[in-house]
Order: sequence, then structure tokens, then C-alpha cells
Amino acid sequence: MKNAFCFIRFFTFFIAVLLLGNLSASAQKTTIWVVRHAEKLNAPQSDDPALSAEGLQRAKDLAKTLKHKKIKAIYVTRYKRTGQTAKPLADEQRILPRVYTDSIKQYANTIVKNFKGNNVLIIGHSNTIMPLLTALGAEQPFETLADDDYDMLFKVTINDSGRVDLDITYYGKTHHSTEMPVKYQLNVDAQQFTRPINSY
Repeated sequence: MKNAFCFIRFFTFFIAVLLLGNLSASAQKTTIWVVRHAEKLNAPQSDDPALSAEGLQRAKDLAKTLKHKKIKAIYVTRYKRTGQTAKPLADEQRILPRVYTDSIKQYANTIVKNFKGNNVLIIGHSNTIMPLLTALGAEQPFETLADDDYDMLFKVTINDSGRVDLDITYYGKTHHSTEMPVKYQLNVDAQQFTRPINSY
């Protein structure tokens, strides 16, 4: 009788663990970090300039910012400046960046489907960041990024219910002319949100 009682308790505990595990898995969130490539060289004769010294430093800052975010995949474009922006984090996390060539909407759907419950980094360009956020189901905070907007990091969180949240933060050295919408400013650390002198 005692053995039967112990077995029932063990079986009940085992079922409870399985149920909790399933609930935890189903409640996982997908987090997609979206960022523009870092500063590039001023090379009018080249359609594929490399990063400048400032850009190489920003790439290191990005790696430091996302170091503990458990990034599972990194996506870049065919342009070297996106690959160079990804390199410090990719090397540190031993991730081979993937080059996306599909339409923005198509590859956004692929990422959401293939990396559900995981964290992904996408590195794009000033004219692709806003369409990408929209394709992921987030709202569009700006019409577009300005040529000198380099320090914004967009975090898209997709909950299991399908709800999509967008957060924006700054990282690395201040380098932007587009001001963050007021609704996102509350999520920015006071030190990060200090405006450069020439923006007043």
C-alpha cells in the first residue's frame, strides 16, 4: 500500500512537471533586435563602403550590448558594412551570420516562423529598418531613419498571443539627428537619453 502511494505521488509530480514545461514553452516570447549598420567610410566612388573607425567601435558596442541576450541567429545583407557590424557579436557567440535576399515581408515571416521563442538580430540599412519593423508586426516610429542616425536599437517582442511590442534604446556613442518619439523615451535610461549639444 505504501509503495502504491509513493508511486501515485511520483506519477502526479511527473505529470505536473510535464504540464509546467509545456506551459512555459508555449508562453515563450520571440525577441527580434533590429539595428542599422554602424558608421561607414565616406567613399563616394564605392557602392559598398566598409565601416569607419567609429563604425568598428560601434560594432563592438553592439556586441557588448547584446552579449547576454542569448542571440540564436544573426541576419545581414550582402553589403560588407552589415557583416562588419555583426562580426564582433558573431565571433563572440560563434554564430555564422545569414545573408537575407528575399523581400522584407517574406524573410520577416520566415524569421518569425523559424525562430519562435528565440532571440534574433537583424542588421539592415536606413531605408529598410522601418519597413522591416512593419513587416514584423510592430508600429513604425519614424517615416525613415536619417543618414546620421546610427545609435538606435529596436527591440520587437512577439508574445505567444500574437501581440507585438516595440522598444527603442540608444547604444554606444551618441550619433543621431532624429529624436525618439515621446512614448518611447520612458524606456530609455536617463544617461543614454542625454542629447548631444548640437541637437538643441
